[in-house]
Amino acid sequence: MAPKGKVGTKGKKQIFEENKDTLKFYLRIILGANAIYGIVNLGVFYITATIWTWVAFVFSLMVYGASYQSMRSMAKPTFGEGGSLADGGIDLNMEQGMAE
Repeated sequence: MAPKGKVGTKGKKQIFEENKDTLKFYLRIILGANAIYGIVNLGVFYITATIWTWVAFVFSLMVYGASYQSMRSMAKPTFGEGGSLADGGIDLNMEQGMAE
């Protein structure tokens, strides 16, 4: 049975902290995926690597980079005078939200 009442909301600081963790997680995934691709295709199979292998590697770096920059711009926080957090950015972890 679904709980009754209003769904709890997150505060600005909690959104800010979770977005930092989410961006760190995705950066690690991006670097790990490209490192595995580079080691396997450009390291182990270096002899059979063609220009298309390098093109695919650079293309994947560009796609991952654009995706990461998009997420980073959505999660950009706004600070008020005195350095206080005015807005934590869009919640990257919200289901069916703008960032998804």
